[in-house]
Amino acid sequence: MSIARIASALRTSAKKTSQPCLNKRFFNTRSKHLHRTEPKEPNFSTNPYKEAMDRFKDQAKMVGKMTGYTILSMTTAIAFVWQSSHWYIEYVMHPTPSELGYQARNLLHGAYIRESIAPDFEVASFYVREALRIALEEKHLPESSPTVIELRLRLAHDEAHAGNLLEAITEYTRAWKLMLDVHEQSVRLIQAAKHVGDLYLRIGDFAHAEEFLAWSLHHVQDQPLLKSKITLNLASLYAMQRNFKLALPLLSQSLQSVPDEDVCLKAIVQNQLSEVMYALGKTDEAMGWAQAALESCAQNVKDQDCLQCGGVASNNLGKMLEMKAEFEKALEHYNQAVTYSMSVHDSESHDRYVLNAERLKDFLASKQLEEN
Repeated sequence: MSIARIASALRTSAKKTSQPCLNKRFFNTRSKHLHRTEPKEPNFSTNPYKEAMDRFKDQAKMVGKMTGYTILSMTTAIAFVWQSSHWYIEYVMHPTPSELGYQARNLLHGAYIRESIAPDFEVASFYVREALRIALEEKHLPESSPTVIELRLRLAHDEAHAGNLLEAITEYTRAWKLMLDVHEQSVRLIQAAKHVGDLYLRIGDFAHAEEFLAWSLHHVQDQPLLKSKITLNLASLYAMQRNFKLALPLLSQSLQSVPDEDVCLKAIVQNQLSEVMYALGKTDEAMGWAQAALESCAQNVKDQDCLQCGGVASNNLGKMLEMKAEFEKALEHYNQAVTYSMSVHDSESHDRYVLNAERLKDFLASKQLEEN
């Protein structure tokens, strides 16, 4: 055998012996990464009711979780808003004296909401009265304490706006006397006396009204606006008593002392002058003052005082024009009074003004029929 044949035979045997080893190595390598997955058997239920209840329980759990999260979120939000509102009132709008404590502070915050945000002065006066009780009975503050006096003034204000005039007079008078006892010289002392006089005027007690208004006018200093208001109210008192000799000088004095920027107060004084002139039989002068009051009201149509005064002045001017047989102009002023009353939501005055306008309309319609 030649050497070439021997070499060829050796190569052939080497390939035959090495091939199974390569295949085995390859098989072992692939077996490490290949896994056989058995197919899952289908799950069949033989009890539909149980299956439905299981699904219902799962859904109920989910709904319960969502409801719990919602309630927790809403409770947290409400608590945050509630606390934030108390902080805002306490540190921005209406601070509470530190000696009153937590409970009185919350009561006064509630009173502030009922006074300014959602007005209900009956509820506000209840809150303030309870805070006053805490100050006197639990905190043992003296009656002459500035905090107690301020609470009484606030209570009187709320009682007056709630329509409890006698209770308001009592609280204002008590606070005024307490300030006198401690020899306080302040604007709020004069304002308290003025409020007492105004309230006595509203209930028709002219003697006490004159006493308090005259006292406040005598003691007011360096307060031109407050002095004008006191003078106007005292003049109104004398006009109601038909004491025009005293009313006219006071009205003139009040008109002169009204600040230029307070056009609504100026309009009120002018309208009072118109009514006094009409009572004295001076119709032309009364019409002139009524027209001046309307012009002043027109300068600030967003102010409630201007709107109310404008309604009164328009109605008065309409009556005087009707008396002079100027029916068309009178009807225009009656309609203007109706517009003013609608702007301030004054239902009582609105009904009266509408009645005047409708009455004059019917008169003009019947007159036109007669002429035809």
